[in-house]
Formats: sequence, structure tokens, C-alpha cells
Amino acid sequence: MKRAVFLIVIGFVLASAAPARAGQQQTFEPGSLIIPMDLAYQDSGIFQAYGLIFQLLRQGVNVNWVIDPDKTWHAAACDTAGNECAWDCLTEGSGVKCDYPTASPDFTTLGKVVWDGAGQAARGDPVPSHAYRGGPFVIAAADRTAALAIIDVWNDQATWADNPWAERSVFNVVTVHEVDESFVGYVRKKMVAAPTIAVFSDGNEEIATGYLRAAGIPQSNGNEFPDAKCGQDDCGPGTVNPDMLTVKSVMGDMGTCDNLNMDHKNGALFTSDGVPAFCQIMSMHWDVKDRETVECDDGDCPATQAECNGETITYHGHEVVAEVRQFLQYPVHFFAECQAVNAYENTVPNPEWPFLDDSHRNGHFLTTTGHPPDCDNGQCSEADFECVSGGCNAGARDCCLPSSDKEIGAGFLIADRPDSSSIKIFYPFVPYNQMDGAFETVGGSEPAYNLSDYLQTKYINDMDVTFITGPDGPGDQDIWMTGFMEGECWIGDDDTQHNPGECTMGKVSYLGGHRYNTDVPLSANPDSQGTRLFLNALFEADCVTSVGQPDIVLSLDGDQVVAAQTVPVESTFTAQYSNPGSGAALDAVLAFLFSADCSAADIEPGGAQNGSEISWPIGSISGQAAMAGDPPSQGGRWTTLQFPDFGEYQLEVQLGYRVGASSLQAEPFNLTVRVALDSDGDHIPDEDDPDPDDKNICGDSDNDTCDDCSVSGFADPRNDGSDRDGDGLCDEGDPTPDGDGDGGNTNGTASGCGCSAPAKTELSLGLAVLLIGILVRRRRLFP
Repeated sequence: MKRAVFLIVIGFVLASAAPARAGQQQTFEPGSLIIPMDLAYQDSGIFQAYGLIFQLLRQGVNVNWVIDPDKTWHAAACDTAGNECAWDCLTEGSGVKCDYPTASPDFTTLGKVVWDGAGQAARGDPVPSHAYRGGPFVIAAADRTAALAIIDVWNDQATWADNPWAERSVFNVVTVHEVDESFVGYVRKKMVAAPTIAVFSDGNEEIATGYLRAAGIPQSNGNEFPDAKCGQDDCGPGTVNPDMLTVKSVMGDMGTCDNLNMDHKNGALFTSDGVPAFCQIMSMHWDVKDRETVECDDGDCPATQAECNGETITYHGHEVVAEVRQFLQYPVHFFAECQAVNAYENTVPNPEWPFLDDSHRNGHFLTTTGHPPDCDNGQCSEADFECVSGGCNAGARDCCLPSSDKEIGAGFLIADRPDSSSIKIFYPFVPYNQMDGAFETVGGSEPAYNLSDYLQTKYINDMDVTFITGPDGPGDQDIWMTGFMEGECWIGDDDTQHNPGECTMGKVSYLGGHRYNTDVPLSANPDSQGTRLFLNALFEADCVTSVGQPDIVLSLDGDQVVAAQTVPVESTFTAQYSNPGSGAALDAVLAFLFSADCSAADIEPGGAQNGSEISWPIGSISGQAAMAGDPPSQGGRWTTLQFPDFGEYQLEVQLGYRVGASSLQAEPFNLTVRVALDSDGDHIPDEDDPDPDDKNICGDSDNDTCDDCSVSGFADPRNDGSDRDGDGLCDEGDPTPDGDGDGGNTNGTASGCGCSAPAKTELSLGLAVLLIGILVRRRRLFP
């Protein structure tokens, strides 16, 4: 028994080992590759570096985001007299400081050039000691060869014809260094999957696609994101631009006016089985008036619901917000910029016709809903507010509401654009806030945001989500905000500060300003810095990093030893999978492989056989961040194998799946099955059987009750008998089955399995050996 339990426990622990978590010091050996992210080395290739990271992840190379947890921001230019930075700009020890603000370094090391974005150094030229800043990306030496094959194509247009995945309209060489000495860095995020990115076609989608094109990040089908607004029918699922989502595709089927569909997970953000189809969605400037639009049969809705009977709801702005809210129940990411911020964040449910909202049609992902004060003799004491008769409590209260429709439901009020020289930058150790050089604010309809004392609004759970703000912030002229949905956790914590199962909701990022530039070099275009923040957000999302991944555990249920009197013999095995990780696995395919000399006698329906491999399409496998109705997080498929002869056979379970744009494989599970001779048919191989030819030893092969020897002439666990005297011996093989010494018969003769019964002591020993043999030979492994 001990051996059987030992095998099960060890098999489970090895199979279910979770991936390494980020948020820890790591030693990088010589040969490791660095993608610098400071302007000293990556001034022109800064955006294309993110496209390179995308391709490395898509093609199976893990990337470490190395960020010093104690780093600080030096707000003045580093060469400011009397306020110089402690670190040098290019070469440590030179005394030459950067003429722009920077954060403190993440690590310092030296090495050699692989690629030089400035075109001044050749491969192999030395890179003197440099204090790398701005959150550099590091690839471990073990992945060097695989990474270089991708990097060399990305940086060389002459190779693109044979590698169309690298083709893009915007091209800049990305600087890459190789280290000559080992160094220690703090891995804040371990990135393992390339993100799929949905862009909301809100009428200003070319802002987001401009950022993505600057980086060279493609759609899920490999096509470049378009450089213009969507046309009538060229965007959405099933088109050449499947990741450009229209309002109608996001909101899903809403039914008719008299038969409403209130499913908030049936739009294009979700797979057909109800888990997120994308890693993130971006909305750049969705007008509040569009959010407040409901259409029936592609036109204005009738005055009442009764008049609308039979008409289809064809546009519903609040339903878009509901679908995004449900999307954010998973470890994904939502980014909004400019007016889109208030279009989502300030949404409040409206139960009246034609909205007919339930509680899920609620924005306020990061902020609380305000409490408009009563009017004072028809007046409001705060500027930009107006007294609205019956404006609150379903018409029962006169209250002061914002004069601007964009601020109704706040949440956020719109703030003036802060002067770039006055901004404050917080938490430079958070991945979202990695940058090097000056940040220039930009204008637009919503350049920054205020919380409101007048409305008593605040960030949910008083969570600190502000990273860039005006001189009186946070809460006043906030520009760059990021947090977990509804303040679930503080985003400044690293992954080691959260227990498994915590902080599994999505992340929300808001950026003030209408459109940031994409021009490089970045040192000469500080108004392009907001584009870098957008790209940071793509790769900080948990669906990209190790903490938000599925953790697929495979196992095989069946006999490790198949005892047989004759061959061929059949035995059934169940290939099993489970996912104790937080994220879902998409498009999963389970495969069961067996030795070529075996054959499949029967397989579970739905499987397809190709030689000695059987595969089943599973679809989505939910993670622990699941909702009611989601696909199961575990399951299995059975196969009955026929073994042609005695000997050993190799079995294997595999599972392929997708996360984002990355195709991944679970750690396979292997099992050696032995088919052994069992001459007497007692289910104990002869080599383990003390009396391989004896058919008179009866036991309890299936650990429930006595085996019935009388049916087959030997112990058969499918035909349980009885043990009246409780001595552990089956009546059919017990010389004294009722304990009186007469064999249980009136004539005083013992009965057995058609032959004389062995002595009690001999039978007890035989039973002990039998039970031990069963436990040793029978190995069942569960997820």
C-alpha cells in the first residue's frame, strides 16, 4: 500500500508543478540578451522593441521584464547643475549625464553589440559598462539561439520575403546587446504569451492602430492593423480585420424589444463557450453620445416598449459597457484614452425605456459613483454644475448635476491639460510606468481627470491608481491611471505579494489626451511618450505574464500492469487534464499516444485517430478565474487499447492550447504499461504470484468485499461473495466459513472452489500476498 500511495503522490506533484512566478531576483548568465529600453541605446527603436517582444513570445521565447523594485524618478534633467543624477547616461564612470529626466537604473552590466539601432556599431563591438534604465527586457542565455533567429529576421528587411511574419510598414532597427558577464536583475514580470488585442472601432480607432503599427504588432490573423477607420463591412469577426470590433459585434445579440437577451457575454469579446477571446481591448475616443444611443431595427426606437414589439435591438451603447465589465471579471486588460475614459467609467444603469438596464450595465471600473447634492433654492454652489428638477432618485429629488453630458454619472470630471513641466510621476517601479526621458502632455476633449469633492467621488477602495498627474494630484489633473477592476488589489504589488487565487480580475488603464505622437527619436519627441505607456500596458496584462496563465496538469487513469491469461488483451485508459491556473486555455486539443504495435479497440466519441495517436478537440478549459456557466476546468477522454503480446508499452498524454497569439503545449504525461502473464487468472502476474497455478486462493481484489470463487472457479472481483465469520477469508475458500469448524456444511466436509481448501494459515498468507500484489501492480493517477 505504501508503494502505491507513494507513486500516486509523486506523480501528481511532478505533473502539477506551477510555472515560476515573477517578482524575484534572477541571475542571468553570459550569453543572455538585453533589449535596452533607455534612450541612450533605444531612442529610435523604442516602439519597434515592443513588436519584437510580441514576436519572441508568439514564437515561444520567454522574455523577462527586469525592473529594480527600489527605482526612483529623477524629475529634472540628469545634467541639471546641482541636481545631477547619480548614474551616467551612456557609459558608467564617464561622468556624462543625460540631458533629460530618467528613472534610476535597473541593473548595470557590460557586453557586446548584437544589433545597433543607431547604425554606428557592428556586431561584436564592445558595450562598456552601462546602467540600463527604463525597464529593459532580458532573454536568458538558454534561449539565446532561438531568440537570435527571430531578432535577426526582425531587424533585417532582406529576410522578410522568407519570413512574412516580420513584414510591417514602419521599420526601425531594435538595439540588442549580449552580456559577457553574469548579472543579477529583479524580474518584475515573466512574459510567456503574446497578447491578442481587440481595438474598439469607436470612430477614432486609427489612434490605437497607429500606436500598434508604430510597434509592428499585428492582428491575430497576422494582418497589419489598418491605418484608417473601419468601413461598412471590413471590420469584425470573419473579415480581414477580425480584431477591429464594432459596437454591434461587442454588444452581441440583444434579442427583440419584447424578448430581450440580457446575456452580457455573447459578444465578440468572448468565445462561443464563454471565456475571453482576447487578452485586451482598446478604446480611444468613444463619444458619450454614442454610448447613450439605443437603436431598434437600425433606427430610432419607438416611444414605448409596447410599440417596439418584434423589432430587434440593433445598437445599445450601455450593453457595450456591460460586455466589457464581464470581460474584466477575468485576468485581462482594458485601455481607454480621451473621451472613451468617461464613456465607460461614468456609465450608470438606466432602467427606463429604451435602455432597460440591469446592474451589469455599469461603468465605474475604478471610481465610485458620485452623490449629487441637493439644489439650494434652485442653485448649485459649484461652477459647471446646474440644478436639475427631478434629476435624482428617479425624479423624486432636485439635485446638482454636471453641466457637461460627458460628466453625467461621474466618476471623473474633465480637467484642464497640465503643463508638462509641472507633472508628477509616481511609482517608476511599476511596469506600466516604464519610460526614459521627458513626458509631454497633449490636448484633446479630455486631457486629464479630476475626482470631485462636491460629488464625493473617489477611487474604489481608496486605491492609489494614479501614475502621472498634475501638480496638485492625485485626484486633480490625473493623466495616467491604472488599477485592478474595482480596486481588488494594488497594482504596485509584485506577483509574490499575492497568493494564488487572489487578484484575478482584469486591469484597467486610462490615459488623458486625444492622440500621442509616434515619431522617433523619442528624445526629440516627448509627446510620443504616451504611446510608450500604451505599449507598456499591452505587455503588463496578466494574460501575457506567468501569473495569468493556465497551468495544465495531465494524467492517465488505468492499469500500469495488465495481467492476462492470454493475449491479445484489452484495457481501458482515460487521458485526463485539469487547470489549477488562473487563466483559460483556448482551442485545446487532447491527444493520447500509444506504442505503434498497440491498436485502439474503442475510443470515446468525438476523437479522431491518426495511426497510433487519438485526438479530441476540447475547446476552452477554464482557469480558476471562472464564472458560472464557463467550460469545466478539468475533464478526460477514454480509449480501450488492445495489446498484442506480453511486454512493455509506452503511453503518452499531450495537450496543445492557445493563450493570446501563442500556441503552447502542456507538459506531457508518460506511462509505461506492462502486460504480464497471469496463468491462474487471479489478476496477479505470475512473477508476483506465490502460487501462479493455484485457483483456490480467494481474496478481495477490489477492496470492497469477498471475491466470489464459485462463479469462475477462481477469485473474480466482478463477482463478490461473502465472508460470514469475518476472518478475511471468502466462504468459498474458508475451511470454517461460519467459524464452527465444519466447513459450514451439515455433513461436516469443507467446501471450496471445486477442490480441497488450503489450511487457514496458508490461505491468510496467500491473501496477504494477493492484496500486496494488487496494490503494487495497480497504479491509478488522478489530476
